[in-house]
Amino acid sequence: MHRTHTIDLGPAPWGEECAQIGHTPNFPAVNQAEVALFRAALLARYGQPPDNVRLHARANDHDFGRYYTLEAEATDELTEDVTRYLDDLESGIERWHHAGFSPPDFDAVARDNDVPAFVDAAVRGALNITRPGADGTFFPEDNATLNANLRKAFPASAAAATA
Repeated sequence: MHRTHTIDLGPAPWGEECAQIGHTPNFPAVNQAEVALFRAALLARYGQPPDNVRLHARANDHDFGRYYTLEAEATDELTEDVTRYLDDLESGIERWHHAGFSPPDFDAVARDNDVPAFVDAAVRGALNITRPGADGTFFPEDNATLNANLRKAFPASAAAATA
């Protein structure tokens, strides 16, 4: 019997404002972009999940409509590595810049409805922010981890960022 463990991580870093049903223009697109970008930020901070952990958007129904949050889902046994990773995810990040991202401007995605292009541009921006200096060193040092994790999780964005 397989047991599934889930953690609702929310739609965005815990210290940031998030899109609001009924208030945010084009809420569905902005909410999807926000969750996808939050996933990218957590991957930057904590790296790729163990094999039996999946990060995905989870639909939640509310009186005012449907919204999405990021969910971590672990199947099978909770090994020490899986438990540590889930604990890290649950701690999350407070601000976008803690994962190397500029605070996102969701106006473009609200207008264009192009969530993949929005996320790709944000990831390329984070790769630029966290890149090494001319001497090959990273400042702050933590940028080395953020940059390497983003390159591994988003190879096409990384190739476009260096082209």
